[in-house]
Amino acid sequence: MSEKTLESLHEAIQTNRAKLRLQVEALCEVITEDLPGYVLKKIRAAFVSDVDFAEARTDIELVALKQKIADFGVALSESVRSHLLGNMEDWWGADISLEAAGKTLNGNDAVWRKLEAIGSDIEKFIVGAGLKPMSVQYKTPAYFIDGKYLPGMIEKYWAQLAALRAVEEELALTEQEARKTRQASRWDAV
Repeated sequence: MSEKTLESLHEAIQTNRAKLRLQVEALCEVITEDLPGYVLKKIRAAFVSDVDFAEARTDIELVALKQKIADFGVALSESVRSHLLGNMEDWWGADISLEAAGKTLNGNDAVWRKLEAIGSDIEKFIVGAGLKPMSVQYKTPAYFIDGKYLPGMIEKYWAQLAALRAVEEELALTEQEARKTRQASRWDAV
């Protein structure tokens, strides 16, 4: 194998990772843009279902609670964005199985654990606000957000990850063949 072939495969990997990084950043943007509204919706449901708590609050207290919820939603959104973008290896690591590819991120354990934590963070806020505990399980939005459809974006992420894996496998095979060729030449030379 030529050095040029190996070099072109390394370049293809870098190109695929750059494309994947752009897709991940776009995914994270949609998720974090949706989070403040998601938080508000979940805590509103907890408020409405806890009638005793709700009736005991004045309108002024309710306004203050809603502001606290809005602040929490923004802070959670920023935290999630930081966590999701903090380690790109979570998005394209070798341990990610392509068998779970689809319209959700559940097949990527490292990323999904970060997303699952959203539900427990909201549950803690609910309890901390004095509301009755409520179970919250986060799911990525399945509706358009600013003209972007996350399930479709997630499918593109999985497709780009598959493309990256194909080039990585080709590089590994090419490097293995190059090693074999070097050893065959070495054998013949001695």
